Amino acid sequence: MFEDFRFYFDIHQVVATETDAYTVYVKTRILDHEKKEYFEGIVRVDLNPVGIFPKPADIAKSVAPNDLRRKLGMEIKRYIKPQRRFLYELA
Repeated sequence: MFEDFRFYFDIHQVVATETDAYTVYVKTRILDHEKKEYFEGIVRVDLNPVGIFPKPADIAKSVAPNDLRRKLGMEIKRYIKPQRRFLYELA
């Protein structure tokens, strides 16, 4: 059921929080299978040398079903990973 959802992401802002740690504000848009907007908003993602960690509170506020929450977390990590090297320059 949740395979039909489309995810669109865009980097809104990158903020340096600590040494080698950043918070990335990702503008997120989710469309359902009928191409109607399901969610639009900002999801924060913590980025450090260890990994990419979407904020659970932001994901919980954005979507209700647990399966869709998992998929959003997975998709946002997949979006951030190739851009990781370049995000440090935006801070």
